[in-house]
Amino acid sequence: MLRGTRMLALACLWLAPLLILYTALASDWVSTWEAFAVPSMRPPFMDLCAITGGVKVQQQGGDPLLDNPADPWHRALPYPRIWVHLFSWLGVRDSHTVFLGIGFCVLYLICVSWLILKFESSFGAIVLVIAALSVAPLLALERGNIDLLIFFLLFLGCMATNRFLKSGAFFAATVLKVYPVAAQAVDVIRRPLKENRVAVTATLAAAAIWIWKWRELGAIRRAAPVSTTLAFGVLTLKAQAEYVSMALLAISLAACAAILAFAWVARPSFDGAIRNSKFAEMFLIFGGVYAFTFAVGSNYNYRLIFLVPTLPLACELVRNAKHRKWGIIYIASVLIAENSVVLGLYQGAPLEDLATFTLFAMILPVLLEQAKEFLLGVAAAFQSSAGVAVSHDKVAG
Repeated sequence: MLRGTRMLALACLWLAPLLILYTALASDWVSTWEAFAVPSMRPPFMDLCAITGGVKVQQQGGDPLLDNPADPWHRALPYPRIWVHLFSWLGVRDSHTVFLGIGFCVLYLICVSWLILKFESSFGAIVLVIAALSVAPLLALERGNIDLLIFFLLFLGCMATNRFLKSGAFFAATVLKVYPVAAQAVDVIRRPLKENRVAVTATLAAAAIWIWKWRELGAIRRAAPVSTTLAFGVLTLKAQAEYVSMALLAISLAACAAILAFAWVARPSFDGAIRNSKFAEMFLIFGGVYAFTFAVGSNYNYRLIFLVPTLPLACELVRNAKHRKWGIIYIASVLIAENSVVLGLYQGAPLEDLATFTLFAMILPVLLEQAKEFLLGVAAAFQSSAGVAVSHDKVAG
């Protein structure tokens, strides 16, 4: 039964988005995507067009991070300048965005296919394919958003067993999009300090690069608008709060505090087998990226794709009597967050806010527990080193 479920899940995973893309490109782009409740805009793979437009502006002596009139929607480029240099060096033009958009889609599908093939559960395969083809991931495919490539790089880093390849993949993702520095930080705290010197070096190097390019980072933040619809994160919640009464805001803050407290009390504790599994690593890495982006900004819903690799661990916990409720709530929250737009922007926003905040509240305690164990290990290592130094001094005396 498991094999048959996997094959059916893989068939759906590949056929559905590729057929949508074929139909959209062959007929009407907007109406095809909107038939699947995916908000759509022209031209196809619009986010890639922002970069090709940026190449034109740069060649004319302008700065696309400040003003990007060659973009179809005249959006200032919200991506690091390295993307303009890469597209210019590779000769990527508007006519190439279709191939690049489809290529990003294929990379994403390859990653999810690996998850389906490796997970020993029919239930998990079904959950994964539903989550992977929900509205939020389909929005990423419709936009041709570069988060799909970042998703692939982080996935590659999780799969790599060579520490240089692992840290290199995470480093490349951070250079291309800033926020994967959270994945690097999580990678550092996952292992004892003596085993992750390469990860520490890569993380410090990435942080140094963005400190050095702080003006560019500021331009990127200004170019990325805070959205109250089709978005999640602290800044989105703050913007939404400006339209509600103080009484409702107070109730919402109390509810958030209650959710955080409950999530901390109910946080799962992992045994050795789960802690050392690839699924646990993916939960921490991708969950860390989600928690970081939620806490520091406003993110369009396509970034919810980073929740997909966290689902295998949640599915494993569903089979654990002690953590079953936690796993069920987590999976339900992911599916609600990814599909709440189906209810309509105004009707769906409160439900989406509840689901995305609940996920943040559930992931954060797990990350804090991991950080606590890392810090205790560092403290123990320093105490051990100090003890050895004292014993050497006594011997020398």
